[in-house]
Amino acid sequence: MRSRILTVVLGAALASAVHAGSATPPKGPPWERDLLKAQKHALEEGRPLFLYFTKTY
Repeated sequence: MRSRILTVVLGAALASAVHAGSATPPKGPPWERDLLKAQKHALEEGRPLFLYFTKTY
């Protein structure tokens, strides 16, 4: 029983780690891929600037 729980927990951790490095930004605010364009759009609209950082190896 304990090993089954450990297997589920480790599987969930690995699945989340794989998803964390994806190139697709998460759902939420409208994401811009160009920083300068995003800054201009945020200033024009008077809205905050959301940044999404990824690191791939």
